[in-house]
Amino acid sequence: MNENESFRSKLIQIITENPGLHFRELQRRTGAAVGKLDYHLYQMERKGEIYSIKDNRLVRFFSSTEDTMMERRIAMHMRNQISKEVLIRTAIAGESEIPKPSSDTIKALDKMVHDGILSYEIKADSARVSLNNKEVIINFLKKYSRSFIDSVAYSIFRMLDEL
Repeated sequence: MNENESFRSKLIQIITENPGLHFRELQRRTGAAVGKLDYHLYQMERKGEIYSIKDNRLVRFFSSTEDTMMERRIAMHMRNQISKEVLIRTAIAGESEIPKPSSDTIKALDKMVHDGILSYEIKADSARVSLNNKEVIINFLKKYSRSFIDSVAYSIFRMLDEL
C-alpha cells in the first residue's frame, strides 16, 4: 500500500466512524496539510467513496457505503448543539416538552421535521416534540456513540442541570 492509499484508508476510517465531520476537524485528526487533505477528499468524493453536504458554512463528510440516508440526516443534526439536545432528550423520554423555545430552536425543529426525523406541536408557551422513529435514533446513537460521546455527555449533564 503506497502513502496515498494509506492516507485515504485512514481518512475513510475516520469518516466512517465519525459521520458528518467537517474539513478542519478532519485536518486536526489526520495532521495533514490543507492542500493534501483537500486533494484526497476531492479524489475520494470523485470516486464515490465519500460524499459531502454543505451545512451552513461547513462542509461535512460521510462514507458513501456505510450509512443509510436517515443516518446521514441524523448525523447532520447531531453536529448541531440545539438539535442534538432535542434528539437526546426526546430519545430518552420518547416525547419531550421544550419550554419557551427560542427562534433558533424552532429553526432546528423545522429542519428535523423537513428531514423526517421528528414532529412537533407548538402549545401556548412550549413545543411538544416526538420522534418519527425512536428506534432508528437510538440505534444511531449506539452505533456512533464514540463519535458523539463527549458532546452527548455534555448534553446530558446540561439537561440534568435543568431538571
